[in-house]
Amino acid sequence: MKITPAAIEEARQNPNGWVYVINGSYGPNDAVPPHAIEGAWKVDAAGRISGEFIPNPNFKRG
Repeated sequence: MKITPAAIEEARQNPNGWVYVINGSYGPNDAVPPHAIEGAWKVDAAGRISGEFIPNPNFKRG
């Protein structure tokens, strides 16, 4: 999975967290079903994506 500028910005805003890739049109306050999460990157303490993309084995497109 390619790291996008939006993912980099999201990481900056969420140090020590995760940046998720969501498939579908969910708003920031919507509940996202687990099968709509393509995967995630870990974010370090400085707000940088660290490590490889971790795909969600339960992801279902659509």
